[in-house]
Amino acid sequence: MKLSLRTKTAYGIMSIADQCLYFLFGTFFLFFATTVVGLAPTVAGFIAAFGAIWDSVCSALIGRISDNVRSNFGKRRIFIMLSAIPMGIFTVLLFTKISGSESIKNIYYFVVTLLFWTGFSSFFIPLLAWGAELSEDYNERVKLRGFAYAGNTLGMAIGAVLPSILVEKFEMLGSDACKAWQLTAALIAAIVVTVLIVGSAAINSKGEFAEDNSGYNDGVLKSFATLKRLMPFNCLVVAAVTYLIANTIFVADRLYYYTYNMGLSGAQISILMAVEPFAGFIFLPILSALSKKYDKRTQFVVGMGICGAMMIVLHIVGVKDFLSAALMLMAFGLGAVCYWQMMPAMFYDICELDELVNGIQRQGAIVSFQAIAESTSEAFGLLMLGQMLKYSKFDGAVHIQSTLTLDWLKNAFTLIPGVFMIISAIMVYRYPITEKVFDEILELLNKKRNGETDVDTSRMFKICRIRGK
Repeated sequence: MKLSLRTKTAYGIMSIADQCLYFLFGTFFLFFATTVVGLAPTVAGFIAAFGAIWDSVCSALIGRISDNVRSNFGKRRIFIMLSAIPMGIFTVLLFTKISGSESIKNIYYFVVTLLFWTGFSSFFIPLLAWGAELSEDYNERVKLRGFAYAGNTLGMAIGAVLPSILVEKFEMLGSDACKAWQLTAALIAAIVVTVLIVGSAAINSKGEFAEDNSGYNDGVLKSFATLKRLMPFNCLVVAAVTYLIANTIFVADRLYYYTYNMGLSGAQISILMAVEPFAGFIFLPILSALSKKYDKRTQFVVGMGICGAMMIVLHIVGVKDFLSAALMLMAFGLGAVCYWQMMPAMFYDICELDELVNGIQRQGAIVSFQAIAESTSEAFGLLMLGQMLKYSKFDGAVHIQSTLTLDWLKNAFTLIPGVFMIISAIMVYRYPITEKVFDEILELLNKKRNGETDVDTSRMFKICRIRGK
């Protein structure tokens, strides 16, 4: 089904919210908690890591629940609308400094972090699943994800770049650091609430009301067990995990690298942080144009392969000045576009294969595993970087680090993310659902939907290497 410009635009508007909040938390929560609130770094790190784990638990539950909800507002829209305002409140509470003992502060930010990620999962999983339901057209899904990534890129800029500017501006107007952060969070929360409500209200999706999954009673673990029979699903999960480990290590390490290896000023770092969203806007229309000739699997493999190779090359030649650092972010931006535009669209295609094999529609459960991969990969990547810093004897109290520390900051900035990206590209290369294969899956599925009982799926099972029960 071809989607209207209004539907694709509305979906892209909603997609501002998830990357905005993701980068707001990932970039600034530890800094706020340790420098403004005064939490111990180990405690703040534990809270952030546990929040990622909690997000994965919530993602699985929300995916399962939203698959089975039937309401006058639709099974996905209702979650997005109901979670919008609480999400805004939790964002403000997260960046509010409270008075009290150290224990009270630890408990407060632990609880609010859990509420923050609960709210995040409550709109993000239904939003991802809704994309699979809006169209079953192979290329239309890529176009929809193009609009989504445009929204993601704007959200990334709002969440990763705007807070530093706003905090500085509010402080210039007379606010202290605590008030400046709270006002900044309130403004960003207002943006998130607005885009979620306006975007979800603007989409007219009849298909969202049609499916009755009353016979679908599998729990989360049983759902995962049946999905593991699908080799393409396993390929995507591994590809997602390896890319997101690379993403987490790179994003968390780059401030260290810019500061200690390159000696850049805060202003220079702020300019560099804007390069990645800029790269997204450069590469997005290029990939969208190429989608007419090359399917999403091919684009992902080539784009991610180039990105990983560039990271490794820059490790060898060195990232020593502002220009080479900007080139690094352009390369990283190419990988980010390939992942955020193509990966969700490929997970969408698993939905039809799953229905063909298992006879049920569970878009929420399927996309929730992508979100689980994101959360667990983030936690694992942060733990890896923490171990690298510990091994290299990083000392945050000094301005000049040892040679060993600088070497490992360089490894975490270039070589290690590059290797993980290459692995991600290899796993998608093994993913068998090309555009031609997907069309065959859809043809077989439509025959089953129309009541035909003698549909021969043996060839498709062989292509997709479906395991027996």
